[in-house]
Amino acid sequence: MKTAIQIKEDDIRPADLFAEFMRLSTNDALHFFDKNKFVQVSCPGCGSDTPSNDGFTKHSFHYDHCGACGTLYVNPRPDPAELLRYYAQSDSQRFWVEDVLKTTGEKRKEQIMLPNIERIEQIIQEFSLTPNTVLDVGCSNGIFLKEWKKRYPDTDLLGIEPGEEAAQKSRAAGITIFEGFVEEEAEKDEACGDLVTCFEVLEHVQDPLKFAQSLSKVTKPGGTAVITCLGADGFDIQLLWDQAKAIMPPYHLNFLSVDGMRTMFSKAGFDEVEVRTPGRLDVEIVEKFLDKGGDAPLSRFETLLLSKSQNDPDFKASLQTFLAKEGLSSHVWIICRKNA
Repeated sequence: MKTAIQIKEDDIRPADLFAEFMRLSTNDALHFFDKNKFVQVSCPGCGSDTPSNDGFTKHSFHYDHCGACGTLYVNPRPDPAELLRYYAQSDSQRFWVEDVLKTTGEKRKEQIMLPNIERIEQIIQEFSLTPNTVLDVGCSNGIFLKEWKKRYPDTDLLGIEPGEEAAQKSRAAGITIFEGFVEEEAEKDEACGDLVTCFEVLEHVQDPLKFAQSLSKVTKPGGTAVITCLGADGFDIQLLWDQAKAIMPPYHLNFLSVDGMRTMFSKAGFDEVEVRTPGRLDVEIVEKFLDKGGDAPLSRFETLLLSKSQNDPDFKASLQTFLAKEGLSSHVWIICRKNA
């Protein structure tokens, strides 16, 4: 196994750019949407309609916290047409694509995409998989598939991407692109992969269960889907709660719990569902929040943990390793398999 690349939050989310993105997102949350078009939803994880009493409202969007499985989710939320309009026309999304991603592209490739490929290679070895066709859902400009092709040149590469410009860039790289949303493409029965990947999309979708069902449909019998996302059980999410930067409407609508993920992807049609949390930033995120004067309602024990972490790098590393091992990091990998 290769040595893990040291991921640095400031490299992938530079403070000045991220602050401007959050400012624009807040403004969009408050002013972009016609909230008369918002729709009520059940918990995307387990389907329950019984939220606990510790939900909250942030920038005019209300988050319910499921009392059954612990999933955190926006309710009510924009309908599909309003959400599509947001991603196509909003100031925050334009800034994210034109400023944040272009500025951080190389660092994201180095610190996120290449380690993602190595982790998927480990999964392939672990499960003795030999994928002939790789389908990336939400493939953007094809960065993952292009890197995969360098390592496995005989693999057939497919991508599903709704953005016209990004789809064109992927085609120019020799990737077969289905231009649309996976929910649409799944009904056509044309885009299918032995290995299906989907990076950081689940947080954003309007109907997570329908999205998961579509991922199941585009995964061939005997195939495997690997999905990454943010989760509600993460150390930083649980400690900072409504003050967590990751909880940013309307950009992030869904934070499923580990239990919610298992339930939803099993319901969607997968035969085996495994959830792993290999995150490396949870402790750092909380420390930075406190260093900048943030006020989180920490218990004495939590305060002790963070004090030891700030003064002892080895303890900090051990704490982060514990969180990752025990399913308590907010960075989640879901490995879903279908029987042949």
